[in-house]
Amino acid sequence: MSNAKTNISAALLVIVPLVVIIGAFVILHNGLVSKEESVMGSWAQVESNYQRRADLIPNLVKTVQSFAEHERAVLSDVTEKRAGGTAVEQAIGDLLKSRDEAEKLAQGAESKLGDETYMKALATAQQQVGTRMGHLFGLVENYPQLRSSDNFLALQDQLEGTENRINVARMNFNENVRAYNAAIRKMPASLIAGMGGFTRKAYFKADDGTDKGVKVEF
Repeated sequence: MSNAKTNISAALLVIVPLVVIIGAFVILHNGLVSKEESVMGSWAQVESNYQRRADLIPNLVKTVQSFAEHERAVLSDVTEKRAGGTAVEQAIGDLLKSRDEAEKLAQGAESKLGDETYMKALATAQQQVGTRMGHLFGLVENYPQLRSSDNFLALQDQLEGTENRINVARMNFNENVRAYNAAIRKMPASLIAGMGGFTRKAYFKADDGTDKGVKVEF
């Protein structure tokens, strides 16, 4: 009987610590998985909002082009007509070009969230879209009929709301990245991170001087 108790005690001395270690490993690993999934989920929101803006841009371009052509048709000064047309057409061309470049760069972004150089380039490209869209909105000041049209006002509201959602989604992504990066560096989770292949994620931040949000209101 004494030998049996001794054997049980010896077994418990081995099994209990092992169970505790395995349990701690599982908890820490699952915690890192949850944080990484939060990063991926918040990135999906960033992409979704940028895609919404990209989808609205053709409607904006079509609306501006239509009214700009009408306004130019009634101008009596040929020089003014040419200057106004050139500015708007150039702004539209720049906007569409930057949108296409940003969309092309964004392909496969989910697998490159740890690449700081890539993420900075992507953020700068998306910010360029916003800057050029803001420039086009500035030129619209010259077209009072366009600024007061129902279609344009609806687009303005949608784009303004989208810009707000982009800012919120970007901040949420960066916050989740901060929490995840901190988690994989802290002991003992850092040991699990190394074994589980959890690597650092990059923040989604443009270069200094390019992080000002676009204004779409008048």
